Amino acid sequence: MPADPQVTPGNPTSWLQNLGIAIEIICPTLALLVTLLRVYIRLDTKAFGWDDVFICLAMALSIALAVGSIIVMKKMFIGIHYWDVPPVFDITPGLMWIYIVGAVYNPILALVKQSVLIFLLRFAGVKSLIRNVVWATTIFNAALMVAVFFVVLFQCIPIEMNWNLLAQGHCIQQFKFGVSTACLTILTDLIAVALPFYIFLGLNMNRRRKMGLIGVFMLGILVTVVSVVRLYFLAQNFTSTEPDKNFSLGFCVSAIECNLAIMTACGPALWPLVRRWMPRHGASTDPSYGAHKYGGSGAHRQQGWIKTNDEPSNADSAYALKGLNSDKVHTQVLSSARDSDEEILTGTGIMRTTHFTVTTDDPGSRRASRQSPEAFESSRVSRNDSL
Repeated sequence: MPADPQVTPGNPTSWLQNLGIAIEIICPTLALLVTLLRVYIRLDTKAFGWDDVFICLAMALSIALAVGSIIVMKKMFIGIHYWDVPPVFDITPGLMWIYIVGAVYNPILALVKQSVLIFLLRFAGVKSLIRNVVWATTIFNAALMVAVFFVVLFQCIPIEMNWNLLAQGHCIQQFKFGVSTACLTILTDLIAVALPFYIFLGLNMNRRRKMGLIGVFMLGILVTVVSVVRLYFLAQNFTSTEPDKNFSLGFCVSAIECNLAIMTACGPALWPLVRRWMPRHGASTDPSYGAHKYGGSGAHRQQGWIKTNDEPSNADSAYALKGLNSDKVHTQVLSSARDSDEEILTGTGIMRTTHFTVTTDDPGSRRASRQSPEAFESSRVSRNDSL
């Protein structure tokens, strides 16, 4: 075959390899940007939790995967026609990096799913049956992650057999192991996607916003589709006898799969940030809510709407305030530090519970508050946020 004019002898390259390297750089860069936005809003609202820890670990491994994958592409001439590959080269470094990339890749998707499952567990309003399913899936996913990781580490004994073709020992049947773990990964992907769908489809919100929320989770299905594509290329790599099988972008599918999963998992957690940037689309503007804002106008202060009663006899108000002067009412909001995302998911909507205390500046009412508990009441107000 004629040599590619773009190929330099001893250091071959091609447009396909360059495209693959670009994929390995762009995908984790986008995922890192989304992850940083997630971390920002979680720290800003003091809501950083274990789900964020797992997504950050997955992001760190994804960056390591990208670096290792680029090295493998150069060392093993991925994306290069076989006739442009040097006839003699040292394959050991390439095989060693393939081993490292395999060990790094496997925990990423499991960590992402762990983050999604823990995110769902943070909502106290989820039905007990669903919580049990989420817990069971979380435990199974964690056990599978640990088991697969150690099998990958010790797939060959001694470990040196993974890159030293002259070493003596034994290895597992790598093709069967790879296909079986890929199938289990797809199964847990489907469960992790189905659970949020089951919860969010019952939300009481307008159709346009519901479709937007469901669209975020539709990306989870896209991740599963990419996983199936990766399984196809994995099978091709083990079974194909085509001499030019390395002239392919199949090796880069893992980067698309992992980073798309990270971005999808970050989507719901970014809702408070979307609500802050686009308040008209992120919060309820129900006319029944009075214009009683709390939190001030500072850039980092929470804002919301509280139903209040300026006329004690008004039956349409949210609650009655007895013995208080409506002209001098002070509302002290005692919201949880995690109030930005601890919405309680129910079958009828997204509901947030806010604790508050109402006091008065009127001395007479203060005396009355000491004598009667009705004049000083601590209440719980539940409101529906239309997403």
